[in-house]
Amino acid sequence: MFEINGRQIGPGYPAYIIAEMSANHAGSIERAKEIIRAAKEAGADCVKIQTYTPDTLTIDCSNEYFAITEGTWAGENLYGLYGKAYTPLEWQAELYEEAKRIGIDFFSTPFDHETADFLEEMGMQFYKIASFEMIDLDFLRHVAAKQKPMIVSTGMATLAEIKEAVEAIYETGNRQLALLKCSSAYPAVSEQMHLSTIREMQEIFQIPIGLSDHSMGSLGAVAAVSLGANIIEKHFCLNREIENPDASFSMTAEEFKKMVEEIRLVEKAIGTPSYGITQSEQSNMVFRRSLFVIKDIAPGEAFTKENIRSIRPGYGVKPKYCQDFLSMRAAKSIKRGEPLSFEQVQKGAILFLTNNENTDAFYERLCETEEYVIRFTNKLTLDIVKALEPKMVISFNYRHLVKADVIDYLNDKIINLHTSFLPYNKGAAPNFFSFYENTPKGVTIHQMTSGLDAGDILLQKEVCFDETKETFATTYQTLMREMEELFFANKDALLKGRITPLKQQGDGTYHKASMLEEIRSKTPFAYDEIIADVKERIQRNK
Repeated sequence: MFEINGRQIGPGYPAYIIAEMSANHAGSIERAKEIIRAAKEAGADCVKIQTYTPDTLTIDCSNEYFAITEGTWAGENLYGLYGKAYTPLEWQAELYEEAKRIGIDFFSTPFDHETADFLEEMGMQFYKIASFEMIDLDFLRHVAAKQKPMIVSTGMATLAEIKEAVEAIYETGNRQLALLKCSSAYPAVSEQMHLSTIREMQEIFQIPIGLSDHSMGSLGAVAAVSLGANIIEKHFCLNREIENPDASFSMTAEEFKKMVEEIRLVEKAIGTPSYGITQSEQSNMVFRRSLFVIKDIAPGEAFTKENIRSIRPGYGVKPKYCQDFLSMRAAKSIKRGEPLSFEQVQKGAILFLTNNENTDAFYERLCETEEYVIRFTNKLTLDIVKALEPKMVISFNYRHLVKADVIDYLNDKIINLHTSFLPYNKGAAPNFFSFYENTPKGVTIHQMTSGLDAGDILLQKEVCFDETKETFATTYQTLMREMEELFFANKDALLKGRITPLKQQGDGTYHKASMLEEIRSKTPFAYDEIIADVKERIQRNK
């Protein structure tokens, strides 16, 4: 965890906002103190200065190598520019004390071994490394060896150079590190800031990442926080009219305060991952769609598309249950304009749980032989079961897991129809895996328990196939017919609980859908191919 003066910095914490004084004191220690106070009032967490002299950064030389020919400081030479911009060393302890007095963090950027040692003697608690010094690995090691938190700007750096810098710091045993994305142009141009790099740096280095922002205005900083930046550094001045090398791209106190407010609002808006209704949305819940009765319904009458509909407001059950209701009947008279609920449904049906059209024939035959059958495709909950009080629940090609509280409530009144010869091929694609693993094929009707396909067996039939003549599609169709015949030949006994269940013998086998996907990714095949041919190809590709 990266921490500064007890303040944790990183994902899940507010961005740490640094006001960079730089040259904006314009040669006045009183103005420097005023900047510290103004930064505190503007909402900054920290004030940063720079610790160097012209002689520690460069030499006094006027040839072409030391001349600045482009940008904000065009026409200057390095020694002269640094002479205008530096913060005298003799001020710095006094400025540090002023920051401590008013309660704002304070740190500095050293530029060589001597100024780093000077700051250490002054009691500096953490350090900043400028982009231009980031490639001086010996200097990085020297600062890192002080075992204090370090914030390193990465302007102009390649990914390889950043990795070298991080490794150099880590070599000292110091892992208190944060990196800042930075465009080392003054001012920075928006289209060259590439703020999306912040997220990539977080993924690569797994440490706090921020932005050293030299662009005009607050847009870059606010956007960076929305992308996950943990630190924002921005140049700060009292007034851009006060002449100094950094005034033109610095924020005034008023602008900085507005930026801080925008950042804090963005952080609130980002929040944490959240789904469902918020407090401010609560009153609007009633305007969601739900199922309503749109035509008077008599007791025992079936629900149809002509008498129920999904409309606003939201006092009825969710619209997803509409198809389920179309196989239900009303328990009492319901007037037009009343919201629909499961409590209005006639009790005592056989509840047929399915999500697959290949069970249509089974359902139709069940409706022909039983007075009242509900076809239910949604997830079955205990509240729904208690409202419907079904005579029996039959699950056949139903994709939802039935929860234990539902199974416990129904006791032995819930059964599952499985197209495999249990205990073999529990779970997904039982027909395919019975051939793939050469296990017995068949159909099983068993009691449902919370363990997948693990309940006691009520009825079972083994079926044999010729793999050289059959396809997965034809064998599956055969198993569906065999299941239908097995069930209806024993329907009365099943519904009346007259069949003694038997424990499954042995552990059997279990498969996930992902296992089939892996096989098909290596050996694509169609379900209408001859099984023996498919198995031969799979074997060759192993």
